[in-house]
Amino acid sequence: MRRITLLMLIAHAAFGLAQDAYLNTAFVPRYWKANDPWPLSARVRNASSTVPLITFRVDWRFNSGPVQVGNTQSTTGILPGQYWPYTHPTAFNVPASSGTLKMWVVGVGDSNHSNDTLYFTVDVLSAWATKSVLIEQYTGTWCQFCPLPNAATNTLNDDPLIVVAKHHNGDELSSASSTAYWQQFNANYSPAGVMEQEEFGTLGDDAAYDQWGPRAEQRKQGVSPVSIAVASGFNAWQRLLTVDLAVTFTAAQTGTFVVNAYILEDSINGVQVAGGSPYMHQQVVREVLGGANGTADVIPATTTAGSTYSHQYTFTVPEQWNAANLRVIAMVTEKRNGTSWTVNVSDGDLTEVHVPESATAEGFFRLWPSPARDMAFIDFEPSVGSAQLQLIGADGRVVLEQTIQSSAGRVSLPIPPDCATGSYLLRAIAGDRVGTRTLVIE
Repeated sequence: MRRITLLMLIAHAAFGLAQDAYLNTAFVPRYWKANDPWPLSARVRNASSTVPLITFRVDWRFNSGPVQVGNTQSTTGILPGQYWPYTHPTAFNVPASSGTLKMWVVGVGDSNHSNDTLYFTVDVLSAWATKSVLIEQYTGTWCQFCPLPNAATNTLNDDPLIVVAKHHNGDELSSASSTAYWQQFNANYSPAGVMEQEEFGTLGDDAAYDQWGPRAEQRKQGVSPVSIAVASGFNAWQRLLTVDLAVTFTAAQTGTFVVNAYILEDSINGVQVAGGSPYMHQQVVREVLGGANGTADVIPATTTAGSTYSHQYTFTVPEQWNAANLRVIAMVTEKRNGTSWTVNVSDGDLTEVHVPESATAEGFFRLWPSPARDMAFIDFEPSVGSAQLQLIGADGRVVLEQTIQSSAGRVSLPIPPDCATGSYLLRAIAGDRVGTRTLVIE
């Protein structure tokens, strides 16, 4: 398989006088199937000329092959703000090969060629995987314009080939890793939508949520050189999430590829300005496991067809997150000159890891008193030796962590003086046994 660079020339047609016509809504998938027709279509528009655009045709050419001449069409006249839909009679249909696709409009009197050219990258594959589309939304509980976009992406997420992730900002559902990741898009407004990580910067962010669905439908028709298997195991008694990724290339590729995975939580009961209360938040990005730039060095710069590349993430899930509503999405991203393109994305639910009978917390320890002010006490059962203690705040932050010898049976737990009043979670880990108790600090 070799890479195709798709060159779509947006040329200008005219009738009699100089025109400034152009094409838009032309789309060809980044990855397409070899020997399979793709209809080339676009809208022919008049950018600014008050002289109507009347007669034109669209041609295309692949590499140095013959020019595929389109049918000449005449209209009553296209004025600024109007368009004429055009589909070329000869579909793009090539074997797996590298090359350039050139598409342009031929008309009378076109004298402005300065804005005629657009470049896109596309690979034509002889072996491929099903493509899923990544839609990322910037939102917040404070955003009065977000309920309708939220509802739209909730519906889109029901499509098995569309994966939605919502990055919250400036509210109780935001996270540092999500915020750092989003900064690369320079879309610091809500609601904002980013599709396929901006496709190397050619598809900008926007708030037109009514267009997110149609754009995703276009991209679903393409294919991918990558399949992603996601296996997520959750150990409830340790609150430990393990994410195993297996990335298989159906065709050889050359580039800079990174992997990443998000922890999403659904059905978070909260508030939303202009959305009513209570309000159910969906597809919330809780953690970006690979960080803002993803995880490099998992996939080599040159891959081979049929090869699988693996990576594992581990993460301790805060007690405040509802594990029953968590799931993981994973993606492969190509990086180029500081920009990104989503090669493929996949999602999967968490599978709870079996907890052995000996690991139950019944009779493990007792915490008292609660509420407590300066000191609390822990009574361990006689069989417990050493244990690790963690005191966790409502925001998931560990405010106290220490290892103690519990053979004496009773252990003192000094309350850190900077702990605010409220409910905390005490976690004790002793060998393969983990227990949690609620501690109220007054």
